[in-house]
Amino acid sequence: MSTINDIGIPGVGTGIYHPKQANRWRVTFANMGGGADSQPVSMQAVKVNRPTLNFEEVPLHRYNSVAYVAAKHSWEELKLTLEDDVTSSASAVIQAQLQKQQWLIGAEGQWLAAAGEGSLYKFVTYLDMLDGNDQVIEKWTVEGCWIKSTNYGELDYSDGKAVTIDLSLRFDHARQTLGGYGQGQGIATGGAGTI
Repeated sequence: MSTINDIGIPGVGTGIYHPKQANRWRVTFANMGGGADSQPVSMQAVKVNRPTLNFEEVPLHRYNSVAYVAAKHSWEELKLTLEDDVTSSASAVIQAQLQKQQWLIGAEGQWLAAAGEGSLYKFVTYLDMLDGNDQVIEKWTVEGCWIKSTNYGELDYSDGKAVTIDLSLRFDHARQTLGGYGQGQGIATGGAGTI
């Protein structure tokens, strides 16, 4: 009788690992909207990408060859999609955050006042991958976030689907922590592997 241990790759190992699944995650925020309760944004999130890291390359040209070394790194924007709920609770948090970045609706005086420094409006994003229960198996801590662009979507009389808000979050740095799933450790109890 065949068992899961009969599946594998010759010379590599037997068995298969359960994959991380794209629908088992949560996203939370610290200080988004300047201290406003950001839970509605977390509750209405339907799609987000994990951070993408790029390194610039520096070519080293020599006699009849070329080699490459890594130079500065940069992070691509996070893309977050939310459903816009009928109470506008998620929209209110986004509006508060945009107001912290630049006073858009009105300002004291005649100018649309901008924040004097990044610490006045930047926030932290936590992206947790879950095991299908409540154990975190991978955690991203994304620091220095601010909303680069906000797309409130389109409306259409012929379409009854949920209205969404697409956000692009620019950030300064991200840290990944991998949990010790299967070794009896979760991230909260000292999982290792941070980049």
